[in-house]
Amino acid sequence: MSRIIFILVLLVVGFLLLKSWQRKQSLGEQHKKTTGKMTNNTRMVRCLQCGLHVPEHEAISQGGKHFCSLEHAKLHLTKN
Repeated sequence: MSRIIFILVLLVVGFLLLKSWQRKQSLGEQHKKTTGKMTNNTRMVRCLQCGLHVPEHEAISQGGKHFCSLEHAKLHLTKN
């Protein structure tokens, strides 16, 4: 009888360890997807107002000039 209980306890512990490992793996996959890592071909451009480098797809572009925000684009245009 004690052998059966021992085997059942081992099976339950093994099952819990397996589930824990699977959960960590899935969280790691989700973290990789949500960290927003840039690919190697992401071009960075410099804001003419403050000098901050931002990915080109996030930059505000006006007349070939790049800005980090709409506010900086407006400030630069009012200065010139």
